[in-house]
Amino acid sequence: MDITQVAKLLNRVGKLVEIKDGYLREKEFHAKNHHKLEEIDGVWEFGLVMIERTNNPIMKKLKEFSTETEGAKYFLLDNLSSFFFSEKVRPFMMEHDELDIGGSNFDIDMLFKTMSLLSIPSSLLIIAKQKVKQRSIQLERVDETNYIVSFIGEKGDIIHSTIPINYHRALFIAFKKVYMLHLFKQEVIKLLEGEEIINDFSENDISIFLQ
Repeated sequence: MDITQVAKLLNRVGKLVEIKDGYLREKEFHAKNHHKLEEIDGVWEFGLVMIERTNNPIMKKLKEFSTETEGAKYFLLDNLSSFFFSEKVRPFMMEHDELDIGGSNFDIDMLFKTMSLLSIPSSLLIIAKQKVKQRSIQLERVDETNYIVSFIGEKGDIIHSTIPINYHRALFIAFKKVYMLHLFKQEVIKLLEGEEIINDFSENDISIFLQ
């Protein structure tokens, strides 16, 4: 995978990016902070170009990669994540404020009701620590007030977990991750299969999309 392929995929879904002078950047850059991926002295750097409220734009480095492939994959998944959240997740929350997603009235039952409204299989959310062998999101209670939210890979391994967080925060993160996982299964996999690159992505890569 290279930056040309990434630009093609992102532009196809409606996330506008461009390649200029050998680097890849978000196209919505006029007077606005934007992300950029470029090679500097043999290292691929991903960062945020700071434009707002400054006369001298600079790039704040966020990640670095030893190969173009790794940098390109990260740029793709990070941008797809923010795009799907802004185009799918946030609008749903705004259209259904009666659900109080992330609020004090949002509980486990409401979370499953929300998943039902979105046609998300209930099997994608695992309550308590269980042995499963499919990609899913696990919500585990650790004490009287705290929970951990984990991404489980297709072989049943824990790929990423939050630190212990309070109940309502955990429910919101579980909602966001389970919706994003559903979107990955329904839309992103098809996008990657169309370019015959789905096998290039590991469970840790998928975790970037679920962030």
